Amino acid sequence: MSRFYLTDPNINTLSLNNLQFRIYQYCCANYNVKKKEAFIRIVNIGGQFQLTKNEVQEQLIKISQVKHLELPLLIIKQDKYISFDMPAHKKFLESIGFKKYSNYGWRVLKNHIKEINYKEKELNHNYLYPNLGMYEVQDILQRLPIEELNKIKPDQIQYPWVLKNAIKNRT
Repeated sequence: MSRFYLTDPNINTLSLNNLQFRIYQYCCANYNVKKKEAFIRIVNIGGQFQLTKNEVQEQLIKISQVKHLELPLLIIKQDKYISFDMPAHKKFLESIGFKKYSNYGWRVLKNHIKEINYKEKELNHNYLYPNLGMYEVQDILQRLPIEELNKIKPDQIQYPWVLKNAIKNRT
């Protein structure tokens, strides 16, 4: 989870080309959820996507013209230096519970991850011979006595067809 970040799944429906989409996802990945501020550096984006400064600025301007949730994806302000804001991303984060000075979003995310992990544990099986390959399991099953072979159920083995073939070859 070193590159874990939150982003609105409805961004896929917007009229962004591939490069603009990747740049926007990069910006979402560098968005500071705790401080509610965007960390966007033109040099970093240029280095990441092998673009010149002018090409990055052009793409960022095009991204700022796209609206989602009735807000622009990016707002670019230039005073002494260029600063960025991501109002559509902020609104999405607030809609899922990430508000300033509130831990509600983190609790929801933590519970969701626990739920996913619980479902994965339900799906995980304790197989017989879990670290062996198909042919190694086949060799072991062929050496087993027929009584023990008949006790093994297909869902106990990672490769149920190997069990089926071993039983078929014995009869």
